[in-house]
Amino acid sequence: MALIVWLQALEPHALWHFVFALLSWCGDGPLYFLLFPLLYWRKAPAVAIRYGYVVGLAVLLLTVMKAQTTTLRPFLVAPDQVAFWPARLAGFSWFPSQDTLIDAYRHDPSFPSGHALCAAAVGLSLVAHTASVWGRAVLASLVVLIPLARLYLGVHYPIDVLAGSGLGVLVFLLTTHLRGDVLTRRLARWGVVGWPGRVLLAGLCTLGLGVLAKAAAVVFVSCLSYPVLLRALAPRIAAMAQGPDAAWRRANAVVGCLGVGGLLLAVAPLRHGGWLLSVPGTTLWVTLGSPLLVAHLRSPQGTPGRAGPSSTAERPARPDPV
Repeated sequence: MALIVWLQALEPHALWHFVFALLSWCGDGPLYFLLFPLLYWRKAPAVAIRYGYVVGLAVLLLTVMKAQTTTLRPFLVAPDQVAFWPARLAGFSWFPSQDTLIDAYRHDPSFPSGHALCAAAVGLSLVAHTASVWGRAVLASLVVLIPLARLYLGVHYPIDVLAGSGLGVLVFLLTTHLRGDVLTRRLARWGVVGWPGRVLLAGLCTLGLGVLAKAAAVVFVSCLSYPVLLRALAPRIAAMAQGPDAAWRRANAVVGCLGVGGLLLAVAPLRHGGWLLSVPGTTLWVTLGSPLLVAHLRSPQGTPGRAGPSSTAERPARPDPV
């Protein structure tokens, strides 16, 4: 508690409040969705696909952990010591009043910090794919500053952000060392072979997560749509993954971000239900919808042009779905 009080006493208040509120917003969910089209079209499809698994596992783990605790936020436990300073804009959701925002925090446990968990998992994942020293320094600073911002705003204890950061490191390590072919072989040893076995396993996992937390089951089903779509549409996605020039990739990055932003705005009022639409919607839009639209706009006759390479020999390999 003393660390929170010390942070909130920093001068000038207006400047620090703006900086930490902005950092906290950077750790909200919408930014992670908007990074997907940028990574897919400006970095590499394989990097973006792996990034998607990082975010999905982080959110799933967070949802399960939140359901097991009832820790109240610091500003609720000690309102005379800790001020409540979060902005009413949370992601793309706008709370109509301060009371509704406080009520939302009252029903959301403090432990662990979701901002810290996602910042660590995503930050470390991006650092691993960033060559620039300055870029790595910025990402590493965000991994530290985003949890610090949550302390400043009075919504987390130090133990919350430490635990969240530790879980984020665990998610990063799991997604870095886990490979689809290895997982498939191990599942085959346990008798999980073909689609019937996988559907049965997915059903059992959903049921088990539903016992722990209903929200976790919703998140799991939504995240499950990600590899299913990538595998089912792999040939088409691979044909679209590499355009003819840099302008094509830039256009897809912009159109992809605009589409994802519009989708997130549309599903923001649905809260957990929005995950059921946002994950498959983002996946389909970035990998197929955006390149089809860009090809249509670039075609002089107004008909979709060929999005992929001009010959079969130049066609890129199918993206690894895991």
